[in-house]
Amino acid sequence: MKKYLLKIPVIIAFIIVFILAREEVSEKFDFEANKNLIDLVKEKIPAASSIEKANYPTKWSKILDKDGSQIGNFILSSPFCDEIRGYGGNIPVAIIADTDENILGLGLLNNRETPAWISGLQNVKFFDSWNGKNIEELKDHKVDVISGATITTRSVIKMIDKRISIFTGQTEYISGVNKNEISFLDHNVSIVLYLILILSITAIFVNKLNKYKFIIQILSIIFFGIISGNFISMYFLESLSIHGLSIFTTYITLFLLAVSVLIPLVFNKHLYCRYICPFGNTQALLGKLPIKKIKLNGKIIKLLRTIRLLIFISIIIIVSTTLKINLSEVEPFTIFLFSSATMTVMIGSGVIFIVSLFVKKPWCLYLCPTGQFFDLLKDGVKIKK
Repeated sequence: MKKYLLKIPVIIAFIIVFILAREEVSEKFDFEANKNLIDLVKEKIPAASSIEKANYPTKWSKILDKDGSQIGNFILSSPFCDEIRGYGGNIPVAIIADTDENILGLGLLNNRETPAWISGLQNVKFFDSWNGKNIEELKDHKVDVISGATITTRSVIKMIDKRISIFTGQTEYISGVNKNEISFLDHNVSIVLYLILILSITAIFVNKLNKYKFIIQILSIIFFGIISGNFISMYFLESLSIHGLSIFTTYITLFLLAVSVLIPLVFNKHLYCRYICPFGNTQALLGKLPIKKIKLNGKIIKLLRTIRLLIFISIIIIVSTTLKINLSEVEPFTIFLFSSATMTVMIGSGVIFIVSLFVKKPWCLYLCPTGQFFDLLKDGVKIKK
């Protein structure tokens, strides 16, 4: 009972953070907050000088040259499709077209999606998938999701489909209605993700299944990491605090978060860090290689754990205030989307993986702020006597 009482301050603290970080949903497109829109237009139409600052549900807005002549068109996804969320929230875009209404490209407006993932998708030309099509052709145009960024790519595809449907009058847009669309099976590996979670939960309570932990870890690396890019991080938790439950577009993400939080909170056991986290599992498997390990003394372990706690507290303060930091770069999880991992992430991950050969899970135990989050849920606020 004492351990559960020690968790009460943790729960209260997180509730306060969620309240402070919450953002209001706007029903109108803010041209002032998206001043980069004209720059995005110029990337597709270099002669563009200005744009019509109007956002029509069912007709094009104008792109003008320096003489005021129309040289292109654009339509905006926001606020018409803001309920469709990516990993970090909604991903508003401008659909830019020429005067014949043929698509020239998409321009990404202000968003909180992982920059490395966006960069990777740009590298593989995902955002050019609609180029050359007109509105009528887009109705039947199918675009494939990209492995490792399925949440982001699926959301963009759904958003474009819905925006075109509103534009053509097939779907009525009702201002003020913000229904979150959640799917049970969002892609062809969803069943595998559910299975991995169920096996992991079972293994926590049935000790005999721990002999299969190696298999579960391999599956988690492949399916949660490389294929789906579906994992929990401080960046994800920050997005959740800002957007609330509307961030969820799939039940697998909701299920993942629910069991990852409730199991340490209620049963004092780790699920996510022990079985699911792709980065942690990679370190754990590297640590099994027959290489002589370095044994850290108690003082060094205490210092390193204090550093992890300070990192976590700093992030909580940043999320709760007006300070801004790109949390997607605080943790190295984008390494699993190889086309988009930055050089810093690749080098940092490489160093951590090498150290994992000699020290048990160095990132998880001594640096990871997400691991600290789950430790607090499991152990509460420890009081030293």
